[in-house]
Amino acid sequence: MSSWAARNPTRAIIRPRTPPPRLTDAQKASRKIKRDQRLERTKHLHDAVAEYLDAQKTKIEALSRAHHVTPKHINDIIGSQTHYRTSRKSQLINALVHAKAKEMNAGARYSLAELRQMVASDPETKALTREEKERYIAALEEHREKKVISVRANNLAAARDVVATTDRIVKELDDLRVRTGVYGTLFVVRGHINDSIQSAMHGTDNSEDFWEDVYEHPMADFLRQYEQWACTQNQSKSFVSSHSLCTYASSVAVTGKKDIVMNYHNYETSVIETYGVRLVGWPNGVKFTSPSNIGTVGDIRKLRDALKARTCYWTVLSPAELKAHASELDTRRSAGEVVRKPRKKRSDAGVPRKRKDGSSAGRVNKENIRPSKRAKKNSTQLQEGPKSAEFVESSDEEEEGHE
Repeated sequence: MSSWAARNPTRAIIRPRTPPPRLTDAQKASRKIKRDQRLERTKHLHDAVAEYLDAQKTKIEALSRAHHVTPKHINDIIGSQTHYRTSRKSQLINALVHAKAKEMNAGARYSLAELRQMVASDPETKALTREEKERYIAALEEHREKKVISVRANNLAAARDVVATTDRIVKELDDLRVRTGVYGTLFVVRGHINDSIQSAMHGTDNSEDFWEDVYEHPMADFLRQYEQWACTQNQSKSFVSSHSLCTYASSVAVTGKKDIVMNYHNYETSVIETYGVRLVGWPNGVKFTSPSNIGTVGDIRKLRDALKARTCYWTVLSPAELKAHASELDTRRSAGEVVRKPRKKRSDAGVPRKRKDGSSAGRVNKENIRPSKRAKKNSTQLQEGPKSAEFVESSDEEEEGHE
């Protein structure tokens, strides 16, 4: 259970890409020819674009002289565009390419250009009905959504995802700082002690000085404390465990109390007999124990599905049912059955344990009893005497008065 995917067995997993098969000599030669041809086409394109830009520059200079404006003003009009774009809807061509990739990439792997060519030359894609088009688009949207909310298969893939995403966020924060002048601070830490994610922090402009100026600690100290806190939260599983669901249902929805903890070992006495509630609909074949001790993903899923579907739920016992349950427990106790499991005893129970100061924990040693702070203070004052003589008469004056 050392990876994020292993700790989230109910979530879909983004499978890592399988490496393509090794190329033969003929394939390598063919790819080299294609690469050389592509480079040649790219060179011709760049030369054509450079020629066009030279002609455009000449035309812009002529327009600036004719209209009495600067060339920069004309370039701003030509190249005006916004940085804010809304997300586009899924296009049919992309949905068809996605479906073709799932169909063709089972054995060999094809490039995006080859898949697009297959879709364009496929006669079936030109005679699709409206329902079929919507079905292809829905499949693509579902695939994209799964890629966003699914978990990485191993720690290495998760760490790479964190690095790539953090770099994008840092660039967006820095660009936003330049565009708007805002300040921002980013902390990224791992959520489990076994994760191999490298913690990172970033502050726009001089944001790092804030932590030292206000809290008198460097920003790295807060990053380290944040990581320690995150690794001790026991929140590594994104799905709600059945243990927490059971506890929440019993403490809030049924009894109205928030301080109840589920007790699987002494369920009949600590839960049913004490609070008068019972858990109904526990899945068949699943051992009645803490979910952390179930051990198999299939059984955990059964329990989670039963709790979500409310086929497994808590119910309040009537006074008659509670009385019948108590009578049954008494009968079982009379028969010699151990109804409540006793707590385990310490291996050194009954044996006096030594403290660091050498005294025994089972006996009170008056010599080793430390005085309280007040007693220490009083004894010190008695030994030193009062610090002010304003209210204390000297012994010589007392003796003269007596005389």
